[in-house]
Amino acid sequence: MVTFSMIIPAGFALLLTPVHITGWQHMLMLVPLCLSISIVYKTIRCRALSEVPVASLTLCATIVLSMYAVGVGVWLLFLLLA
Repeated sequence: MVTFSMIIPAGFALLLTPVHITGWQHMLMLVPLCLSISIVYKTIRCRALSEVPVASLTLCATIVLSMYAVGVGVWLLFLLLA
């Protein structure tokens, strides 16, 4: 009998069995997502390639801190209305 694990290579096992993450780990997953988006965006927008690292880190920090501020604001609004 052929099983599912025999068909799929071991390298794809993580894609088929997702990792369980908790509440604070969700917030940490925002950083690599924002960093990758800001690197691509600043690579397109900056005139000199030497400007990209600082500009992308600044943009990433701005996005992450803004998202956390919006999250805290919505949470406080929820507590106020609940």
